[in-house]
Amino acid sequence: MSTHLGNRPHLKVRLMGCGAALALATSLIVTGTAIAQDDSDTTTVVVTGIKKGIQDAIVAKKRSTEIVEAISAEDIGKLPDASIAESIARLPGIAAQRTNGRAQSLSVRGLGPDFTVTTLTGREQVSTNDGRGVEFDQYPSELISQVVVYKTPSATMPTTGIAGTADLRTVRPLAYGKRAAGLVLRKETNDKGALIGGSSSTGSRVAFTYIDQFFDKSLGVAIGYAHTNSPTQVERWEAWGYSNPAYLGGNTIMDGAKPEVASSNLERDGLIAVVEWKPNDNLHLTLDAYSSKFDETQLRNRLELPLFNPANSGTLGTPGWDGSTRLVSYTATNGFVTSANYTGIKSVIGAYVTQREAELNSIGLNGTYKLGDSWTLEADISSGKVEREDLILETTAGTGLNGSGALDTVTVTQTGRTGATFRTNIDYTNFNTILLTDPRGWGGGMQAGYIKNPTVIDEISAIKLAASRQLDMPVLSKVSFGLNRTERSKSKRGNEGRLVIGAGNVAVAVPAAYRKGITDLSFIGVNGIISYDALGLYNDGFYNYQRNVDANAIKNTWSVDETVDVAFVKFDIDSNFMGVPVTGNFGVQSQTADQSAESIYTGGTATGVGNIITGGAKYTDILPSLNLSFAVMDDAQLRFAYAKTLTRPRMDEMSSGFSYGTCTQPCATVSTGSTTTNYYWSGGGGNAELEPWRATSFDISFEKYFGRKGYFALAAFHKDLDSFIFDARYLYDFSDPRFNPSTGTPPPPGAPRVGLVGSKINGEGGYIKGLEASISLPGEIVTPMLDGYGVVLSATQNESEVKPDGTTAIAVPGLSEKVINSTVYYEKHGFSARVSSRYRGDFIGEVFDYQNNAELRWIGEETVIDAQVSYQFQNGPMKGLTLLLQGNNLTDEAFKQYDGNANGKFDNNVLKHESYGASYILGLNYRW
Repeated sequence: MSTHLGNRPHLKVRLMGCGAALALATSLIVTGTAIAQDDSDTTTVVVTGIKKGIQDAIVAKKRSTEIVEAISAEDIGKLPDASIAESIARLPGIAAQRTNGRAQSLSVRGLGPDFTVTTLTGREQVSTNDGRGVEFDQYPSELISQVVVYKTPSATMPTTGIAGTADLRTVRPLAYGKRAAGLVLRKETNDKGALIGGSSSTGSRVAFTYIDQFFDKSLGVAIGYAHTNSPTQVERWEAWGYSNPAYLGGNTIMDGAKPEVASSNLERDGLIAVVEWKPNDNLHLTLDAYSSKFDETQLRNRLELPLFNPANSGTLGTPGWDGSTRLVSYTATNGFVTSANYTGIKSVIGAYVTQREAELNSIGLNGTYKLGDSWTLEADISSGKVEREDLILETTAGTGLNGSGALDTVTVTQTGRTGATFRTNIDYTNFNTILLTDPRGWGGGMQAGYIKNPTVIDEISAIKLAASRQLDMPVLSKVSFGLNRTERSKSKRGNEGRLVIGAGNVAVAVPAAYRKGITDLSFIGVNGIISYDALGLYNDGFYNYQRNVDANAIKNTWSVDETVDVAFVKFDIDSNFMGVPVTGNFGVQSQTADQSAESIYTGGTATGVGNIITGGAKYTDILPSLNLSFAVMDDAQLRFAYAKTLTRPRMDEMSSGFSYGTCTQPCATVSTGSTTTNYYWSGGGGNAELEPWRATSFDISFEKYFGRKGYFALAAFHKDLDSFIFDARYLYDFSDPRFNPSTGTPPPPGAPRVGLVGSKINGEGGYIKGLEASISLPGEIVTPMLDGYGVVLSATQNESEVKPDGTTAIAVPGLSEKVINSTVYYEKHGFSARVSSRYRGDFIGEVFDYQNNAELRWIGEETVIDAQVSYQFQNGPMKGLTLLLQGNNLTDEAFKQYDGNANGKFDNNVLKHESYGASYILGLNYRW
């Protein structure tokens, strides 16, 4: 994915600014600029706000024996951004992917969310989605004091990923050392307003934190509560796809469109509690508990326009979609149809609702005990559970049953290649002519809607027993060893089917009590469409439910269980090499995984329901690791790291269930040399024998610190991806008599019961490598005239090549070749201001299709700009009070999905263009 800077002047500015700052830092290092020693780690310097967050993060990075990035709260209950994901995404080598306008998932060093493990105080977390990737909006930023992203592992970390490990940390009340309380209040609004009737464009946030110590500071308590009510608005333009048939002169034309608006509201309650007890110098117990209730509802109103279908339109004027749509005329420019006229369009009005309710609970107890001066014993036990229930409701309306009403005449004008506007003849705002029905005959006139109601349960329990001993040796300072067992189970119960009005084959007006006015679609040239309460109609029994027993519906019920046993040993290093102080560690892990999966298999008929298929695998990995830090200069470190790492496969892809079918004619024909084999059985689904992604990593990093105030770092990494999980087909034996040939398309008599099954399998890998440069530079280091000013900049360049089948290169999900983050701030006399920018180059991201299943799509480059100003009262009765104004996504940066696939670059045809608007937050913090 090449990026031509000459075509992107805004990117030039970012690169020039970053380069100038890096050059300045380099000059400081080379010339040995004197930095006042009162900024050292041992001197007490009272700072607050932006500077405090930066300095705490610098200390965490500097003191770590691994290569890490960190971000710290500026005050009690105040990370620098509205969400944890947005804060982490500002770190070097890390980028966020937005969902419904919110930064939700992360890519670390060009690898997507599936390759990163997320922990809370060192313990692996359950996930609300179908895989393992944590969705960060489950965790209120107000309850997190620090986030440390480990880019290199150590042997004592039982859960790590190929990309890294993100550890969310809560406050430690005994280390905090004093009583404190904090109150956070926020009021939020979106400049697009409420796009759908009944929704809101305003929200609020409130959080309270209390920290205290008792019994001569031997007992510490921290309690935090956060409530969020956050709205999101989306104007979404979406195309079905693009075609370039020969009879249109090879010009590319849009197949159809389904523009819509959406209004979402996220409600979340989070509660966290930490209890520390240290009755003496030997015993230290810490109890952590976290609970979150999450409820998000999204309302969507859509106009669906089936336009061009190359399979049914041989020439201009012949029927297209559903035998009715006709392309009458078109105009093309530079190989692309820029305008077109259609008749006979069976349009669809859609009122959709997506609800997600999730409850997450986790608890952990850690205890350490010192035996004399040398030995320390540790035990850690934890458990976590999340229960999620989704309601995905689709209802449809149109001018009549199966196109029996008025057909539309539509003129399409393509606005470049980023969207289109439409001129229609039908008035879609009229409740008397737009009726609830099956407008295109999807269910034989019966299907006036569709519903999915899956539930997911994810549970983790873990126990760790470890010991460490101080060593009095020339090179080694400590040895640590232990065992860790993690048991995890995840299950999904699918439940879906069509919605029928009465006995079906009807078209009825929306009852008056459920009408919600008109939804404005002027952003695509349409005055509006009717808006109605689809959820209310469903809840009040307006629709009858008929379960879907098709194969793709049935196989969505599955369960996966795994046990991972880890034995580890690690040696800490404290030595000298040719007069240079060297610290670090080396060690090895043995990980043994025992996994099993159970699911339903079906041939797509009711008789297939209840047939269970099981599978599994057991394997062991030996994972060595090495971290070295050389103090090559005053307050400077040269780090080197080596490790073998792995990331376990997605749990939904480990599901053993699959759908199958048979064919009268060959389902597939495979030729190998002069031999041709016909297969009359086929299938697709999960793979219970999947093994992890595996990698061998090398890292080198140079870090120069300016006391606690700032730093400059330059890092390079190379990951040999020893194995990769990808889509492929393999032979499967269907000789088990439970596999019944499909009644509609039976295979020929005597046909072999061997077929091809499409699934995820383990294949060969490739590599991913990159360069990272970052700087945190307060202005007073350069000149006293810049006291109060500062910049935090980072730039990353990534490159990869992966050939899972040994020949065909694919793009790595989550990899952006360029990631650039920048923050410019001013803070002095209680006043602070900050402007931040996150640039991410195009990449393949995981999105959800119309069936709410995950799929990979090309995502366009984006630059998201946020800003904040605040004032903290320094004296008087209002001391401790901070007022702030924050703006997010100030330039209304669009989220764009492009036509293309995971095996090649995308073209310029936009499949989906989402505009979220800017959001503004007015709030206060009060600390006492």
